Amino acid sequence: MKPAHQEECILCCREIKIYATGACDHPVCYECSTRMRILCETNECPVCRSDMPVVIFTKERHIFTDISQKFNLKVRKYQIVFEDESVADAFDALLENRCKHCDQDFPTFEKLKDHVRRKHELYYCELCTDNLKIFTFERKCYNRKDLARHKRVGDPDETSHRGHPLCEHCDQRYMDRDELFRHVRKEHFFCHFCDADGVHQYYR
Repeated sequence: MKPAHQEECILCCREIKIYATGACDHPVCYECSTRMRILCETNECPVCRSDMPVVIFTKERHIFTDISQKFNLKVRKYQIVFEDESVADAFDALLENRCKHCDQDFPTFEKLKDHVRRKHELYYCELCTDNLKIFTFERKCYNRKDLARHKRVGDPDETSHRGHPLCEHCDQRYMDRDELFRHVRKEHFFCHFCDADGVHQYYR
């Protein structure tokens, strides 16, 4: 079954170059499928929420039952089946820990992080790496000055991120305002009367 025109992924809204299809036949792009299965550790279909024990990555759209026994290349840990070696290579590329500055690949992100610090004097934001479910190639690294700005007010080219908010009592930054709110509610004090009136003031 071939589409009349190239489809867009319902999750990222980008053109699908490699389809990821489960038993429910709701395809997404292989990048979103990999993000869900490996980074987010969920096998649910994003459309119908049904469990997908196995997904198949193909260059064209197919009905799952037509191809479920057709291909042999499989990552058993994540139950992903590949149409051919080129599709498997595209999947592997998503999970690389490759340095953007010298194109060297590393077995783990921790080794890449140590490399960019020692070799290029660049740093990843620990809050972002600990909290964002994104691939290594999507992560940014900064010099010391830009990292401080990133934490304080965000990046000039990323308007959706306005920095990591600071707890004025602990002098520690948190991923976002929701995480900061959970922290101050748990670790600091507030007046129940003021809080009931909508005045959210916290004390050491």
